[in-house]
Amino acid sequence: MMWTTGQNDVIRELGHKGVAVVHDAILARYGVDRTLHAIEIQASRIHASLKVLTECPECHALGVRINRQSGMCRRCTVAAHVAEDEAYNQLLEAEAAGCDGGPEYEELNRRWAQLRQKNSRLMREHNLKSKRERE
Repeated sequence: MMWTTGQNDVIRELGHKGVAVVHDAILARYGVDRTLHAIEIQASRIHASLKVLTECPECHALGVRINRQSGMCRRCTVAAHVAEDEAYNQLLEAEAAGCDGGPEYEELNRRWAQLRQKNSRLMREHNLKSKRERE
């Protein structure tokens, strides 16, 4: 039985996943049951590699080293770390602005100082008791 160009294309397209995957794809697409040895010989004839290469699930880069913890290549792992730290930084900045800084805090602090000064003047002018003396 002759090899078709479509079968050769399957070998080139899926060769990086191994001979078993190529065998299953040829069987599914063309209904031809080739032996694993026949696929290896044909791959050698058409100069296609059947070496299994790792693939990053995120960017689909072939032949890259996969990080055990993240399950992605180095670039995708670092990109994920950057995105995570940017989100955390935004959260921290929002918390910091709401608590100890920002224009709202400064306005409240200014109003509080004005009221303390005004109350102090009234107590001195009219000889009134302070907060502590009233408690």
